[in-house]
Amino acid sequence: MQSYTIDPSTNNIEELYKTYKPHLFSIAYRMLGSRSDAEDMVQDLFISIHGFLNDNINNIKSYLSKMMINRCLNELKSARKKRISYVGNWLPEPTVQLNDHSPLDSVERHDTISYAFLILMDKLTSLERAVFILREVFAYEHSEIGEMVNKSEVNCRKIFSRVKKKVDLSTEKEEVLSSQLPEENELVSRFISALSNGNIQSLMDMLTEDVILIADGGGKVSAAINPIYSRERVLAILNALSSTRFPESKAQLVVVNDQPGILLTKEGIPTGVICFEWDAQTMTIQRIYIIVNPDKLQHLN
Repeated sequence: MQSYTIDPSTNNIEELYKTYKPHLFSIAYRMLGSRSDAEDMVQDLFISIHGFLNDNINNIKSYLSKMMINRCLNELKSARKKRISYVGNWLPEPTVQLNDHSPLDSVERHDTISYAFLILMDKLTSLERAVFILREVFAYEHSEIGEMVNKSEVNCRKIFSRVKKKVDLSTEKEEVLSSQLPEENELVSRFISALSNGNIQSLMDMLTEDVILIADGGGKVSAAINPIYSRERVLAILNALSSTRFPESKAQLVVVNDQPGILLTKEGIPTGVICFEWDAQTMTIQRIYIIVNPDKLQHLN
């Protein structure tokens, strides 16, 4: 077991909280896909260590990161069981930027926290997710990661290599999209106009033929329980959305996890978030994610 020592000058819970909260939140949000759960996890961690830190802790950042990873792994075990009774599709909780000061400004490497990234993480096992995030996003050494997840360095290297092969194409795609942001903004604005004016057929050329729409209402708000496949069926769903929600709702262009998206509000209260995955070559939409579960919108109020 590795021994830890801490610089006595930083042995202060409030100072540690200010220093490491952004880093620990970054880990938890990527691991759990929930801002509210990540916030709670950080708070609980610092409450739990109050009075238990001592001068024998070496590398406090790694020490706290290990505690956070272990908490997240335990939480994911519980979350998997809860998903069994979840109504419809489960989608990550979005982060929405309403002004020039993004809550993601304090998150390390926030370019890697796109909504597509969160979706991708949810397809990995808990251990794969932990190893990939710690290495790819936060550049921990494999030996450090092994200490955090109680695996050998060799094992962590193999896990990372396996996961890296799965996500390489996604990484390349996001790099291309980052250079096409103005065009993406214009297309999302066009999407909003079509929904607001009921002119859904004008979106035909914006969607790939095999586009998929996934909605998350959590059983609390009316939403498609299963993914909707194909351009024709997605257009039909968007037409229904336009006629039922938009007469009473306002749609505005916002930044959702560092990419252009849509915030829906009714009388100033957030009622939904829409975000997209794009085909980087043709700049057409291949995935539409609609989050209307009120539990995942509370932090926007």
